[in-house]
Amino acid sequence: MTNALALMIHRMDAIDSRCADGFPLYSPGISDEWVISPGGSWTGGFWSGWWWLRSRITGSALDLRKASDICQRLSQKVSVTSINRSLIFWHGASLGDIWFGNIAARELTKESIAAIAGSYDPEINCIPLGTGMGGGKEGNRRITIDTLAALIQLFNRSEHRVYHQISRCHADTLLTACRRDDGAFYPDACFSQGSFRTADHAGIWSRGQAWAMLGLSRAAAQWGEPYLTQSHSACEYWRRSRPGSLPPSRLSDPLGLCDPSSTVIASLAMLSLADLMPDGDQWRIHAHRQITAIIHSQYFSGVQRNSSHQKNKDGAAPGIFWGCCYKTNHGKDELVESAWGSYFLMAALSILVDVIQPNHC
Repeated sequence: MTNALALMIHRMDAIDSRCADGFPLYSPGISDEWVISPGGSWTGGFWSGWWWLRSRITGSALDLRKASDICQRLSQKVSVTSINRSLIFWHGASLGDIWFGNIAARELTKESIAAIAGSYDPEINCIPLGTGMGGGKEGNRRITIDTLAALIQLFNRSEHRVYHQISRCHADTLLTACRRDDGAFYPDACFSQGSFRTADHAGIWSRGQAWAMLGLSRAAAQWGEPYLTQSHSACEYWRRSRPGSLPPSRLSDPLGLCDPSSTVIASLAMLSLADLMPDGDQWRIHAHRQITAIIHSQYFSGVQRNSSHQKNKDGAAPGIFWGCCYKTNHGKDELVESAWGSYFLMAALSILVDVIQPNHC
């Protein structure tokens, strides 16, 4: 695992050389052909967060300066009407305050919390997706599971209890709308005629289920029950429905693309659950096995013996994690390398080698 961390740190330099002042969105497969965004969209905070995490591992002042510089470029996203801002500023700013006491990151965190809380809608008792960052015309009536963990963590960093209360109202509304009793989750819901309505099928989308698990693990760490029992149920559902480490992106399409990134996120939830349960060792062991399987799979490029940082036989540079199922500019789902996927994998590895705590990612 320490070798995989070293490869990913080295990989960041190669990605950074292609970004200039932009943010890396994705690179298809092992192509190393990055789509760069000037503003970062919803993934920009993961690029900053990845550098905060690298700084935590290396202790390098240069890495820390790099993380801080990228963090400040996120400020343009504060005013965008999207709950995806919680992903941006939890990973991209708040971690800089938590780990390094970075004053600029702390101020940006405070500013982002106030701005996101301003989108709270008392009629639906939560913060909707919003119309920005692709939320569309229904964005102010739609709620999504993927931002739950980040919003809980971000808002509960504040010294103001009103933000804690908003995050819990949001969590309760989302869980009531999207959670099924067996631990399966719908990825989103839309408010119509006085209630939330779900579409699709619960538990089918692997990354959606993983996002829900991560959110519940954060709710359990913050508030205890009933979220702890619900977190355990969601993790058990994952283990029943996805016994392998490389699950299909959608259970309804078992021969379609897999999504190893969903396993990484699910493993992070299990590592958090492990710290909260009397039988926590089983979850840590399961997460360890899942992450080990991923870094030894075809979706993570290692190096041949005695080849240092040379390319593999398949032409892939070492340290590429290309296990993220993502809808690209071609309008289709592809397996890609991404800042968010690599950040989460590095975070999981860092937890397993005791560099960071499970609730700091």
